[in-house]
Amino acid sequence: MKYVVQLCLLIGLGFLGMGLATEPAHAQAVPECIDSDKAGNPQATAAWWNRRSPEQKKYISELPCEQRFIPMVCIFLWDPDLRGCTNKGVAEYKADKACTAEGHALLSEAHSSCKERFKKTFTPPFPG
Repeated sequence: MKYVVQLCLLIGLGFLGMGLATEPAHAQAVPECIDSDKAGNPQATAAWWNRRSPEQKKYISELPCEQRFIPMVCIFLWDPDLRGCTNKGVAEYKADKACTAEGHALLSEAHSSCKERFKKTFTPPFPG
């Protein structure tokens, strides 16, 4: 009888633990384009995503897929100014794309000058 009671207690604690371990109903789904592991490990990606702050989730989610790596790099580098780091990264990314499309060779003086001109008129995605 003693073992039956202990077994029931263990089962009850197991169900309680399972209830506590499940995600809350308001958890935000993992957005597309953030898992660089081509083999795919959805559990690890979800665990990483669930550890992000609301601010981090906002900056990642609100950018287009090809730019979502930018705030993730800022998070990885532990940059305390996530908004500033993200805005700067997006400016660099877009300037590089625009200047390459204009035909300037990468790492050339013309490309560098073009990027500086582009960034002067750039509107950041997350204004302060």
